[in-house]
Amino acid sequence: MSHHPHTIVLLGRGALARDVARQLAAQGGDRRVLTISTTADAAPGEPFVDPSDVGSSRALAEHLASGNIQMLVVLALSESPVTPSQPWLHDRAVTDMVVSAIGRCSELGSKPPPLIVLSSTAVYGVAAASPLLFHERSACIAVSERSACERWAQGLRAAEEELRSLQESHRIRVGVLRAAPTLGGPLDSTLEALLRSRFPVRVLGYDPPVQPLAYEDLVQAVVLAIEQGSAEVLNIVGRSVVPLSRLLAMAGVYAPPLPGAVADRIAPAAMDGARLRWRTVADGRRAMQALGYRPERSLEEALRARR
Repeated sequence: MSHHPHTIVLLGRGALARDVARQLAAQGGDRRVLTISTTADAAPGEPFVDPSDVGSSRALAEHLASGNIQMLVVLALSESPVTPSQPWLHDRAVTDMVVSAIGRCSELGSKPPPLIVLSSTAVYGVAAASPLLFHERSACIAVSERSACERWAQGLRAAEEELRSLQESHRIRVGVLRAAPTLGGPLDSTLEALLRSRFPVRVLGYDPPVQPLAYEDLVQAVVLAIEQGSAEVLNIVGRSVVPLSRLLAMAGVYAPPLPGAVADRIAPAAMDGARLRWRTVADGRRAMQALGYRPERSLEEALRARR
């Protein structure tokens, strides 16, 4: 009697899905790992689905119904307020595709697989009244969507809520990884955008704490969540919380402190004035307890990796 190994499907935007796949393969085990790209630069032989295509949910559902699927890992949500272009529309399209594919999978007589979704600590929002630490059950701060950052955060929050609702509608487990801004890898983030901006700035009188996450630690956290079948919301953070001024100095980036009205006008689109003033610092202790996740890379190592 032939044995069909379980398959883990990684739905992602390029390098991250492939890096997670390599880590999983290196650990061995009786399973397959299938990466499905949501960008046109798919690797040779890698399946591709375009979330904006009306037929994408059918294509994804066929993949999910075609084998012994153990888990669907959604790594395809946006990386920053500018990556991809109009990320709120992209996240809406990815969410619709996944929700519809799960429904089609049920219609085809296959049990939909559990999900793990990669999101961002940006969903907590940012304001003068931000708590010292956001916990996984912290209330998210209401945003006005006046900036690209706020619209991005609101779009991610809506995507999370709809994907998590599949727990009730389809009786499947859904885990969410809220990652701090990454440094030192192929992903974009609010901090990466600020460091590479042509005119990086600070707001005079403010020096908010920032919480960089090394890219390699993010990859490891995703692998651990897959291995353990995580089905809860977890904050994924790095080893360091540092003042913004220190991060800029360590990166060798000069960002003059400017009056707020001026900084608001010239701040990079991926790092608005609110984030140059206020904090979004997440408590990562639950991920350490639930997954055994321990960030290993220092801030210095993350900064060296981006050069």
